[in-house]
Amino acid sequence: MSKGMSGKTIFDELDPIFHPRSVAVLGASAKQGKIARVLMDRFLEMGFKPLYPVNPRESEIMGLRVFHNIKDVPGPVDLAIILTPTDAALAAVKDCVTKKVKTIVVTTSGFGEAGEQGRKVQQEMVRIARKGGARIIGPNCVGIYCPSSKLPFLCQAGKDSGTVGVVSQSGFFADFITQTACANNIKFSKAISCGNEADLNAVDFLEYLGEDPETELIAGYIEGVKDGRRFYELSREISKKKPIILWKGGLTEAGARAAVSHTGAIAGSRAVWEGALRQAGIVGARSFEEVFDYLYAFYSQPLPKGKRVGIISGPGSTAVGTTDICLELGLELPHFSKETVEKLRRIIPPVGGSVNNPIDLSLASLVNPLIHKDAIDAVARDKNIDMLLLITVIGGEQLREIVLDATRNVENKKPLVVTLMGGTTQEVAQDFPLMLGSGISVYPDAARAAKVLKKLWEYAEFRAGGSICI
Repeated sequence: MSKGMSGKTIFDELDPIFHPRSVAVLGASAKQGKIARVLMDRFLEMGFKPLYPVNPRESEIMGLRVFHNIKDVPGPVDLAIILTPTDAALAAVKDCVTKKVKTIVVTTSGFGEAGEQGRKVQQEMVRIARKGGARIIGPNCVGIYCPSSKLPFLCQAGKDSGTVGVVSQSGFFADFITQTACANNIKFSKAISCGNEADLNAVDFLEYLGEDPETELIAGYIEGVKDGRRFYELSREISKKKPIILWKGGLTEAGARAAVSHTGAIAGSRAVWEGALRQAGIVGARSFEEVFDYLYAFYSQPLPKGKRVGIISGPGSTAVGTTDICLELGLELPHFSKETVEKLRRIIPPVGGSVNNPIDLSLASLVNPLIHKDAIDAVARDKNIDMLLLITVIGGEQLREIVLDATRNVENKKPLVVTLMGGTTQEVAQDFPLMLGSGISVYPDAARAAKVLKKLWEYAEFRAGGSICI
């Protein structure tokens, strides 16, 4: 972990940001439809205290006394969130520095991403803040989410702490991933939206999360970094102990142009980026769907010891098609051991089913759903198998109990991903929180489940001394 001129590590410097004793909201509002009102709602829902609304034209907001200027707040303020119009943001930063605020989150946009004049104002903010001993997050961001400290994002993420850390140059990415994953029983340690990165940047927070004892898995979105060497070296070191799931935006020429107007980031060469991500052991994602798919596996599944997959399927055609997909991804479907085959023969009817890999449970899986349990137990104990892929049309509590019962007494835990095909997409989605909350990684399509297994295997290979194919 690197140390600054003060002798402190970046963890020492940044950790207080996530644990403020008091917060002021500059530009606070009680008006419906205002971002400032939504943020006030979230703070009150989380139960953060003391919270100081600041607005020169209000006296009370949502039952709280309003201060006309942050300098009027009677006690110290550790964290200030600026929601003022663009032309008032610089003055707000000056007031925060006078108040001796240590961390200033500037959510307001219209600065470096808007052109040269905005960039100059952005730089002046940083100069003033650093001279006064303050650090800036943003501008053009949504700030910090830390459930253990009751710090909220705009969207309704959960109140309970977990083990996933998020760092993002996009405010929407940070908001959306925490809200959606929390709804599916995934819990977060911290999340940071750093926007234009006028001062603190994504690599700073990546380093912090890499050392954070509360964070075991990192997910992120970036469009560009100022110090590519530092990013690469940090990512490679962090990946040796914690997975990093990263969506890199701006890989194409058009995407790179969009990145400049979005966060002001310089995206860089696609070939250079893809090589760096691979060598650094980063689990590369190219869509929200892939970010969630990988997150749901790395959150709860152990790493495999190899790439040998055992497929257990109720639908026969899906088993065959998924076999093709696994092999095309570079995975293997070996023969089961003689002991496993004998167990399966006692379980699966001889007509309509198959005890080979992939297993076809036949229509018996509908008549007697417990056949899933016996098949999972047999395959999970097979020394020829490193990972399991279950394809089923049953769901709900029945499926949850079957999977948990089947894996509870298996000594050597192996990754198990479940493809749930029982009903419409909406019906399947209703089972996600139930399954994920019990440590069962679930997907609506077997191709996505197979790709997840590939990512788990590739990351395991990196941890063993290799690299990742993004």
